[in-house]
Amino acid sequence: MSSPPTSSPGLAASLLGVLFTPRRTFARLALEDSAKPGASAIALLALFWSVLLVWLWMQGHAPPFVLLPIPLEHYYLAQALVMLPVLTGLWWVHAELSHRLATRAGGEGREPGVRAALGFAYAAPMLAHVLAELAATLAGGVDALRLTARISLPAASLAVWVLSSVALRVAHRTSWPASVGAAFSGLLVQALLGALVLR
Repeated sequence: MSSPPTSSPGLAASLLGVLFTPRRTFARLALEDSAKPGASAIALLALFWSVLLVWLWMQGHAPPFVLLPIPLEHYYLAQALVMLPVLTGLWWVHAELSHRLATRAGGEGREPGVRAALGFAYAAPMLAHVLAELAATLAGGVDALRLTARISLPAASLAVWVLSSVALRVAHRTSWPASVGAAFSGLLVQALLGALVLR
């Protein structure tokens, strides 16, 4: 008699796993037949980021400058409304480029699993950053947010790079230099694109 199939850990468990047991978590995610788990992580990030942006807009705050023809006083609201498609697109660009570069370096990873793993590698640190900013804003206002962002944003960005490199190495079995380089290239391109919108 065959044993019943085991269910995959939930979204929260996978996010925590990426932060505390990344290699084991990425090894499981790399076996996924769909990128949907990664998309779910990105969607959760977009939700909390949008909450932060709406709160800033409601308090009358605006970014110091923007690149798009949107009034400053309404920019945070406009950004909140498009966070899901923007973050999904940036994740897709990062995953596509990183996966292709790792494959060219001899990687063996399957595209759906790699996308899923990179979704969590991106979402987990950035979600921690956004939650820290949200908590700081609620506790001390925009000045506390700016102080927190000076620490949490660089730390989260570095963590995304490190975790993306680990995800590619686990999923593709590429060398560390190839994994780190592929992750950096994917993240650089998505960061340049994201700079057009994200504030």
